[in-house]
Formats: sequence, C-alpha cells, structure tokens
Amino acid sequence: MMAKQKDYKWPGNFTIGVLPPLGGLETPYVVKKWTDVLAKDTGMKVHLAYAPDKPTKFKWANYGIVNMADGGGEEWNQLLKGVGRYGSRDCGPFPLRIVWVLSQYDSGFFVRGDSKIKTIYDVKPGVRVVDMRSYLDSQSNVEGMLAWAGIRNFERDVKWVAAHNTEEKAQLVVDGKADIAFAVPSSPVTEKAEKNPHGIRWIELNSEKDPDGARRFWEKCCLIDFGPMFRGVKSARGVWSMIGIDQECCNASADTELIYNLARWLNENHDRYRDLHPWLTQTTLANLMLRIDTTFIPCHDGLIKYLKELGLWTPEHEKRNQQNASLVDRYCKAWQQASWLADEKGIVVNAGNKDWVELWEGYKKQLGLPPFVYLPNLGKGKAFKKQPG
Repeated sequence: MMAKQKDYKWPGNFTIGVLPPLGGLETPYVVKKWTDVLAKDTGMKVHLAYAPDKPTKFKWANYGIVNMADGGGEEWNQLLKGVGRYGSRDCGPFPLRIVWVLSQYDSGFFVRGDSKIKTIYDVKPGVRVVDMRSYLDSQSNVEGMLAWAGIRNFERDVKWVAAHNTEEKAQLVVDGKADIAFAVPSSPVTEKAEKNPHGIRWIELNSEKDPDGARRFWEKCCLIDFGPMFRGVKSARGVWSMIGIDQECCNASADTELIYNLARWLNENHDRYRDLHPWLTQTTLANLMLRIDTTFIPCHDGLIKYLKELGLWTPEHEKRNQQNASLVDRYCKAWQQASWLADEKGIVVNAGNKDWVELWEGYKKQLGLPPFVYLPNLGKGKAFKKQPG
C-alpha cells in the first residue's frame, strides 16, 4: 500500500539540465510548464540549468550538478559508447537510469513544396542537404535518410549546406538554398516554414512498405522507430517518418525516495499539467511502459519501486533491467580501464585525439562489448497503448 505522498519531505532544490530555448528548441518550455506545477505542489525551488551542449548537459547529470536531464535513445547510445563529442574523459559513459519520459515525439525530413523531390528515392547524388554538425552532436539520422535513398558516399555525393541553429536550418530550405532538412513538425520554426508561399512537403519513410530502405537507415542510425507523424504542422500529419520516446535520466546513485516520489507525482498529476504544452500530452505512464518494453537503458530503483506498487513491474522487466544494467556497467568499467591505459601511454583522453579514439575503439572490440540496440519487445506496454493525444 502506498504511503501518502504528502508525508514525503521534498528537498529544497531540484535541478534539471536542459539546452537553452534558442533557434526554436521547445524542450526547455516543456520542462518549465510541468516543473512550475511541481514546485507549487512540493515547495521545492526547481531550477532549469541551461547547458551549452548535450555532452555538458549529460555530464552534469553524471556528476550530480543536475538531478536529471532529457535525451533520446540515440543520444544516450552515443554517450554510453563514448563516441563523437562524448569521447572526452568527463563526457563518457556513466551508470545512467530512467526516471520518466519527457514525451513521445515525431520528426522527419521536409522539402519546399515546389521541390522535385517527391519520394525518398528522388534524393539523388548532388542533393543539397542541411548540415547540422556545427551545433548537433550527431546527424546519424540524416545519414540514415541518405542511406535509405541509396546514397553511400556522403561527402562525394552530397552538397552539405551548413546551418548554425534550428531556425537557420529551416530557412535554408524555404529560401531554396538547400533541398532537404531534418525537422520536428511541432516546432515554431517548422510552423513558420510551412507558411512560406510554396509550403513544405515531408518525405515518407515507411518501414512497413520499404523494409530494405529501413534496414539501410538502421545501419547508420539503429535507435529509431518509424510510424505516422501525429502532431505539429498539417503537412506532417499521417506521413510515415521517425517517432520515438525521449527519457529523463539520472545517475544510478540518485536518491531512491526522491525518484520514487517524482515518478509518482508525474503520473498522479498528469491531468493537471498535460494541457500546458502539446508535448506534455505524451508524458504518460503508458508511454513509459512502451519505452521500457524495448529500451537498453536500466530503470532507476525509485521508478522500479513505484512500478512495483502499481503492479506493473514483472519478472520479465526485472530480468531485462538486470541485463541492461550489466551492459551499462561493462561499458563504464571499460571506459575507466581504457582511460587508465591511455594515461600510462601518455595519451590524452579527449574526443579530438585520434590516438585515444583508436585506443578506445580497439579496447571495446578486444572486450567484445555488444552494441546498444532496441531489444525484443516484452509486450507489457500494449495494454496501455492508445492513440497519441
């Protein structure tokens, strides 16, 4: 039987790592909406800590500078593998755990409405693609899209058009300077782009109709699901593209009672904050259970405690969670051991150091560490499944 939540003494402060609301980024607005209600209910001072980039945001979650931070499956995958900008000593793998879900999201690739590109197979060598590498940790989803289209040499066959933020990215397509860009349908930047005289059109990525194309996509970006887009601009509704569920995660060492009570509050008070932002309609127990069915990220002990009280945590969940925690732990230990080995060799553990990258990649291969992938569906979340609101 659950204790009354009012008996729990919330801490004086609670901090969430986010990126700043620049270039059309919605996440900080989403988090601000529900945390305002949380602060009023609990008396906590809730702070949003604005990080300059995702590696810093996740690093803060590791070292306890923030209580938790949001990220998608591919982002957490890069961190746990210690690749790209997560390849420096203080930005690599740590024992992360799921607290709750941020939202279910959809995203895709759009062209201007008068573009000759109608389908994914109209994307040919010479295509002008918006390049987001100046401000994103990875654009493996873009590489996945190009691979789906049959393009293999991204430097030779693609004309990259540099963008420095989300707003510029969309405008490059609107102005005819680029052919195609990645976008989120519910972003204000996308809404603005759709209002241009030509409109915009989304490129369908239907994994059911074209499993071979999807397979090529997954070779470049394995942690993506596909389905009909369900919110945002009208031009996107019903078009098959990328969908997923972002998670709020913390360090495994986070206080169990705090995470338990936070998970409980998020579930029991959803009706009070769900209408404060369109994304919050998806911050649900249902989406949490769907994510847990396939995720490679372990759940925090506090969340597990709450799900057990609800009667939702099964032996299958427990077995999968232990396997996930074991693999995360193997990567964390390997990272530490490889870092010490680099120290002994006089190699600086930095993402930009080729000697370190070579050592780390070789060490992972030597240990036979398997990749992080979405796992066979446990099917336990199906009872919750409903149409996105």
